[in-house]
Amino acid sequence: MTVNSKNDISLKFYDNLLFINIILLIVSVTLFVNKLVFGMLTNSIALQADAFDSMTDVVIYLSGIIGFIFANKKPNEKFPYGYYKMENIISLIISLFIFLTAYNIIVQGLKDIINYFNGIPKLTFFLNDVFIFLVISLTLSLLITVYLKYVSKRTNSPILKSEANEKMSDIFISLSVLIGFIGILFNFNLLDSIFGLIIVIFIIKGGYDIFIVSIRTLLDAVIDFENRSELYKMIEGAPKIKQIKKLDIRAYGRFIFLELELILTKKFPLSQINSLTNKLRSDIKHKFPLILKIIIIIDNAEKNETKIAIPLEDSRGLDSKISDHFGESLFFGFIEFQEGNFTKLEIVKNDFINHEKRKGILIADWLSSQKVDKVYLKKDLKKGPSLIFDNNFVEIIIIDFEKLENILNIEKDI
Repeated sequence: MTVNSKNDISLKFYDNLLFINIILLIVSVTLFVNKLVFGMLTNSIALQADAFDSMTDVVIYLSGIIGFIFANKKPNEKFPYGYYKMENIISLIISLFIFLTAYNIIVQGLKDIINYFNGIPKLTFFLNDVFIFLVISLTLSLLITVYLKYVSKRTNSPILKSEANEKMSDIFISLSVLIGFIGILFNFNLLDSIFGLIIVIFIIKGGYDIFIVSIRTLLDAVIDFENRSELYKMIEGAPKIKQIKKLDIRAYGRFIFLELELILTKKFPLSQINSLTNKLRSDIKHKFPLILKIIIIIDNAEKNETKIAIPLEDSRGLDSKISDHFGESLFFGFIEFQEGNFTKLEIVKNDFINHEKRKGILIADWLSSQKVDKVYLKKDLKKGPSLIFDNNFVEIIIIDFEKLENILNIEKDI
């Protein structure tokens, strides 16, 4: 398959998703350490609160990296979904620490405000180096947000879109800390305490999000996937799928797992089953990029069912004449077998006969949607219709018979 250069660029950006998360982790760790140290040096509660808000980013990016690493590890009997819960155990512990930190900041912030109105303002220190750092921190948040939005548009990555939106709050927080720090320069220390309490709201929200996601994952909760009905219809319409026995969707951190148990129309060789499932996985991931991993369990049908399509010149039951032309045939006959026994004959009009263009492709699409297993023809097809049948695992058989009854007799002998 040929991919144009624009798509190549997008794919390269998407392949660098792990690299982007590593860079963001390094930046977040650097900001966390510097904000915490400078917050203690200046006695700025807003800067210390901002440090722990950066810590929530560290947890998110670290979880993402762990997830990407373990995504390449194959599931086994003990861990059928892989090792994704490991990151959630770590995240759960850290979220509890974040809550404790938020509590301490609230207590200290309220204490500082009360003392201020009692005439005992806290001592805070304006340092030029810290001011420069805060300006750099704000600029860095802006650049990262712009970059994430740019990459997310090119790759259509839901994860990067989410990270770009989250970074918008970081810009607001960094700006608040900077304003509060300028207030220290003019001896308005109360502003620092007020902004510190505002930032705590973001810390609690970040910790809460991490806590809830971790708990849901560890409890193995089935999520309410908003496109579930669309996903169900897509799988139901896939080639050779007779029935969807089970469809479970679970969230593992930011990742979504899909588990399917499918019944096929008949027994297929292992190589063809692998081709069927690989194509289904590819189609699902293309349409639903949030789904990271798909587990498919195949159950063969209890009874083999075969559906055959034949282009016809007329509609006279088994005495119908087979058409020499695929697109120009007036009718199509459908013969169904179960365990080699003839069960049904249906003859329908060709609704595409009056189409001037793409007639063969439209008919091939229609026959594939009817879950046809074989198509009997008198002549080879053009590339377009042939490719559609090939992608839908429909077998094309060239014959020189005249009547529909001849095909029925052949199938009975198979």
